[in-house]
Amino acid sequence: MSKASKIWLWIALVMCVCTTGLNLSEGRWLSVGIAVISIIGLCMLLFGQRKAGFVIMCVCAVGSFVVGASQNFAQLGAMSILMSLIGSALVPVITGLFIKSQWSQLQ
Repeated sequence: MSKASKIWLWIALVMCVCTTGLNLSEGRWLSVGIAVISIIGLCMLLFGQRKAGFVIMCVCAVGSFVVGASQNFAQLGAMSILMSLIGSALVPVITGLFIKSQWSQLQ
């Protein structure tokens, strides 16, 4: 895996852990559960260089989008869908861009 990919994955890991801590402090248990599984996938990709880690991250991003959009829809309306889409897709999309040229090297 390239140095740039590893640096991005470390940044993503720190961001995800911080976001999980925020969700934990606010009692968003479903979001915390999804985020923990996503962090496991991120660690699988970073430390084990496993394709399955990326797939887990993507599945968790979909779950995070659904939960985030539905929890905030009453307050923010359609804006909650846009905000959840950006928040959920950011890490997997950037990660995918970093690792797409190295996909065949991953296990």
